[in-house]
Amino acid sequence: MNEDFIELKITGWSYKGFKTPDVNIKIEDDSEGSRNFTLYQMLSGEGKTTTLKLLRNSFYDINKRLNKSEIKNVIDEIKSDNTEISEGVFEVKFKLNNKVNYRINVTYDYVNNEVDYVTNVGDGSGYEEGLVLPDSIMRFVTPEFINITFFDLELTDGLYEAQRQQTDKIIKKLCKLDYLDEVSNSLESFLKEFRRRNQGRLQGSDLQKREKDFEKIKKHYNEVIEKSEKQYDRRASLKKRIKDLNDKIEKIKKEDKDLTDRIKHVTEVLENRNNDLREAFHESFNILKNPMVANKQIGEELINFENNLTKKGIPKSVGESFFMELTKSSNCLCGHEMTDDMRKNIENNKHIFLEEENLSIINPIKASINNFENTENYSPSEVFNSLIKHERDINIAKNDFDQTTKGSENEELSNLSVSLEKATRELDETENWIKNIFEKPYNPKDPNDTDCKKTLENRISRLEEEINERSGALKESKKITKLKSWIQDIQKISLEEISSSIIEDINKEVKRVLPLEEIYVESIKNRITLKKKDGSSREKASRGQMARIAYLFLINLLNRPNLKFPFIVDSPVTTFDRIGRSEIAKGLVKDHNGQYIGFIFDTERQHFSEVLEQELSNNINLITVFNKSEAANHMTNLAENYNVDVNEFENGVVVYDKKFFNEFSGVKEK
Repeated sequence: MNEDFIELKITGWSYKGFKTPDVNIKIEDDSEGSRNFTLYQMLSGEGKTTTLKLLRNSFYDINKRLNKSEIKNVIDEIKSDNTEISEGVFEVKFKLNNKVNYRINVTYDYVNNEVDYVTNVGDGSGYEEGLVLPDSIMRFVTPEFINITFFDLELTDGLYEAQRQQTDKIIKKLCKLDYLDEVSNSLESFLKEFRRRNQGRLQGSDLQKREKDFEKIKKHYNEVIEKSEKQYDRRASLKKRIKDLNDKIEKIKKEDKDLTDRIKHVTEVLENRNNDLREAFHESFNILKNPMVANKQIGEELINFENNLTKKGIPKSVGESFFMELTKSSNCLCGHEMTDDMRKNIENNKHIFLEEENLSIINPIKASINNFENTENYSPSEVFNSLIKHERDINIAKNDFDQTTKGSENEELSNLSVSLEKATRELDETENWIKNIFEKPYNPKDPNDTDCKKTLENRISRLEEEINERSGALKESKKITKLKSWIQDIQKISLEEISSSIIEDINKEVKRVLPLEEIYVESIKNRITLKKKDGSSREKASRGQMARIAYLFLINLLNRPNLKFPFIVDSPVTTFDRIGRSEIAKGLVKDHNGQYIGFIFDTERQHFSEVLEQELSNNINLITVFNKSEAANHMTNLAENYNVDVNEFENGVVVYDKKFFNEFSGVKEK
């Protein structure tokens, strides 16, 4: 093996004091160290996602990335529901190059909202405070890298969003193109130092102030960008939480038929009342547009106006001859003697009454007024009273709905409904923040502490140019700009070549993983974009199709660096159909050459775990973990039949038997 090549393999973990059973997990390997696949099975709500979060947090120090408030949020998501428990302790074990053993111990202090790391190397006799990993690993293992390798296939949106530029960031990180960014940053530092040295003799009247403004705005801009990444992660986490909550709520509803019927009834009533209110609003709006309803005097004047229009409207085909005969008459219609001036006026003004253009305008006006006249006689008070009644009805229906769903005898359902409402509200807030950051246009009136990305970028660019000019660094700035341009070109060309190779590799496998409808990758610049077989762009695809493409993208990337790191996936095939599950399983065995750990539900086994077992000739770890509870007694009894020590752990059971794995279910047979 190349001495620069690093392989990291997780060999197990243990937890105590979290939203999961307090158990110890062992990831077995074969004698040759070639057993790379593990499936970890739990029931919904028993700690599968918590485990993934704990593993993710074990490979980089969250204290260096998150503030106090954010750390508290992390702890709140994973800590035990038992308020008497003051801390949680998680330990992950792994091996480097199949030689050196590591143990990372992470303690979550629930009282002080603190997280402490301890690293054990070798036989475990000595330890170091903090997270201490070899440089060969640390240069790869960033939060961004961890988010790739610890992945939730249900949440693939980030790879398809242009704003995040996720794909470019991932490729740069794994292929070490980010080193070129460090070179660019060093050039920036050089320029900054040059300006500082020149400042004493070339300082302008307000140069110092502009330098301070620049540094302050640049710092704020970096904070906004960092916050946006956290908000994206938060959005993904909230989406996942909302889905989990909805799944749990639906499960309870199905199990409680009486409750299901009541919820169905109040839901239908609420929907009907909403429809009634919408119709009432529409009808009221149309009525209130009628000036006859708004004001009686206006109505009368409109009728008079329409009558006058009718009187003055003479079709040209008829009126032309009428006016000609009138001018030849000796007397006017009014009885007065026709004079030359009168004849002249008739000739000059007849077009007012004969123009077809005027009639085309007049006729719609007349029609609208007639429609107003034909409207039923409503008063504004009647309209508003009707709306008030409908609003009252909908409030009653909503109250019934809330009482049924939140205030039911099922306390769990009530708590879940409250949590769902809170998570949905938080998701809306997060979505709005992200939208404002990236979509809000540049505004010169924005303050320097604005969160508008476009405004901040414009202001930074303008200030930097002014500073370079005033500090006598304009010449050096142009040189550095040129150098940075060359570096960017090198990075761009390298990125394009690597991306082209990745796209080619992915598209070779498309027909296998998407046999019914071939969807190909068009580009991975900033985000994944898709195309049809004929080459034309494809805007939309199903979540299952997007997830399959994401699998191919991630596996391809993880096979490229000199670090072979575990690929750990939550809900690996939930969105897939039968064919998709089978082909992904085959593809993983064929294409992925590192460790794979899939966290699955029992509903995901079919056409996935069985295919993995077959493709791997049963050289796979199949682990089942469940809580000890009255509801799980049937699973405990079943485990005892497989000679499992169900008393090994106080509140949980761990089973490594493959047959038990395939028989495991949260549903008790009747």
